[in-house]
Amino acid sequence: MDRVLHVLMFPWLAQGHISPFLELSKRLADQGLKISFLSTPPNISKIKYSLDEKWVGKVDMLELPLPSVEGLPPEADNTADIPIEMADLLKIPLDGLQNPFEHLLRRIRPDYIIHDFSQHWTATLAAKFGIPALYFCIFSASAIGYLGVPSRDKAEKTTVQDLTTPPQGYPSSVVAFNRFEASSILPAYNGHGGEDVTVINQFFRSMEACKLMLVRSSFELESQYIHYLEVEHKKRVIPVGLLLTETFPARDQNECLRWLDNYPPNSVVYVSFGSECFLSKEQVGELAKGLEESHVPFLWVLRSPRYNDDSTLSTEERPRALLLEGLEERTRERGVVYGKWALQQQIICHSSTGGFVSHCGWSSVLEALRFGVKIIALPMHIDQGLDARLVADELHIGMEIGREEDGGFKAEEIRRCVRDVMVGDEGQCVAENM
Repeated sequence: MDRVLHVLMFPWLAQGHISPFLELSKRLADQGLKISFLSTPPNISKIKYSLDEKWVGKVDMLELPLPSVEGLPPEADNTADIPIEMADLLKIPLDGLQNPFEHLLRRIRPDYIIHDFSQHWTATLAAKFGIPALYFCIFSASAIGYLGVPSRDKAEKTTVQDLTTPPQGYPSSVVAFNRFEASSILPAYNGHGGEDVTVINQFFRSMEACKLMLVRSSFELESQYIHYLEVEHKKRVIPVGLLLTETFPARDQNECLRWLDNYPPNSVVYVSFGSECFLSKEQVGELAKGLEESHVPFLWVLRSPRYNDDSTLSTEERPRALLLEGLEERTRERGVVYGKWALQQQIICHSSTGGFVSHCGWSSVLEALRFGVKIIALPMHIDQGLDARLVADELHIGMEIGREEDGGFKAEEIRRCVRDVMVGDEGQCVAENM
């Protein structure tokens, strides 16, 4: 009898990374591989619910607790638990897992390790045991090709001009950063002045040491960018598909879906900015005013981090404290603001959902693509501006909301884009392209 291959999966501590790693685990397990999925105890407890009896013995959950770090709240083991400016703090305890991780490898001896970019030390530790390490990129091939090819890895400081200019040979002239986006991502290249390894250094180290690279995409969607990555990194790049969830909780227990049932097909615009992006009061105000003035039915999932300055408010009350006074009353007949966690893919695939005001995180873009929902792009940080240009200017399956020089946006532009996409002629062209 042939021995079953054993693969250890090790994602970064963010829901947008954990979910595709888990979906890839399921696909590999379906092909007869034994999977060990490694994260921290709080993260493992959150995802166990999605694994039914089918996966017992096929996908095993392994836990390594994070060491405590000054300034990081207890049990804040996921970027969804904290404001984005605290995310770098999570990398300190993650690096503190190197010794426990090495002990784990010595004990379980997997045949392969599939890891994320933040664990740039994974391949080095795996090599001690002769275990090949594969890097799994959950970002789009177009974004990582723009951000992370070898020509970006240089000794001198990276500038805004560098990051608003595509690297040599990049296969698009429209997928590029605006100046305010380039400025905001500079610390990922140049550091904050104290760390030994910058975010981009982590990626380059992961790429240099891995045997091959997996990317969450397909040749049909991003063939030119996948080939560009192979040429630049001189390494095989394998697209592993969209990796979207295929099973959902019971539908009759979801109040968002019951609300959507009251509306005609393709009439509602869904608004959400993912698990890591939390809007400021000013941003919420402009977005709220624009949605109100669009006169388009909307379902807005508005979240705030679990840890913030106002601990007197509940998780659901905190987002509502940011809203324009009276908004919910004035839009009660055609809008709802939902402050709890919601299963996004269920909302997007509902027949009433026709548009999606999105930060253009790659998971959100892929979900919209899968179900043919038009995208109204409002990118917030890191790779999202590049995904927004891919959506609006290259694939033409959405429209990007216009921004001011500093990245701010106004209610009038929100109103215009929502109406153009949902009820205007341009929305029909977007729908056809989608």
